[in-house]
Amino acid sequence: MHGAATTGAASRRGRRPADRGDTERTIRRAALRRFADLGFDAAALRDIAADAGVDPAMIAYRFGSKLSLWKAVVEAVGAGKIDMLRRTAAAKASAAASPLAASMEALVDLYCANETVPRFLLRDAGHDPERAAWVFDHVSRPLLDHFLPLIRRANETGRIATPVPEMFLLSFAYGVAVSVVRREMLAGFAPQLANDNDFRAALYATLIEPRLRHG
Repeated sequence: MHGAATTGAASRRGRRPADRGDTERTIRRAALRRFADLGFDAAALRDIAADAGVDPAMIAYRFGSKLSLWKAVVEAVGAGKIDMLRRTAAAKASAAASPLAASMEALVDLYCANETVPRFLLRDAGHDPERAAWVFDHVSRPLLDHFLPLIRRANETGRIATPVPEMFLLSFAYGVAVSVVRREMLAGFAPQLANDNDFRAALYATLIEPRLRHG
């Protein structure tokens, strides 16, 4: 009897980390949508809790303040984005596609697959110095670390011509993010962009191919 009770207790203890992780992921996903839709200041913790199906006290217990929750969302977005970028780029890499082109296509695919992410990143991170620095450290810096060696290599081999690799990346990444966020407006001018495949192809043709034609 004692052994069964011990086993049951151990089993419950063994499930706690997974349960905790699941709850925190659910809260982060709900917060991501609210922050993307409304911005940091207008997003209310009670609404995030309702979306996540938890008591507001659970958010305070797991994350502390709204700013701490926002920072946790940025960290998760940054880590997930870079991991998916690397895996998607590796899957796209071939003899016909340069590593830079594969990574650029991968970023387009990632933003098209989840427009909440670029909407969140563009919403209001630049309005507050602390939040702007957090986004740079956890999203922009890893993106730079991934892309800059590829851009410099392509520049050295004549695949592209850019005097400032950082500007090359900034203009590309920002162009993708804005285009994805403003897709509905763009489709009002060009109805074919309402089709997912046509929209992605248009982003490739507009934001990637012209940058890779040099040499």
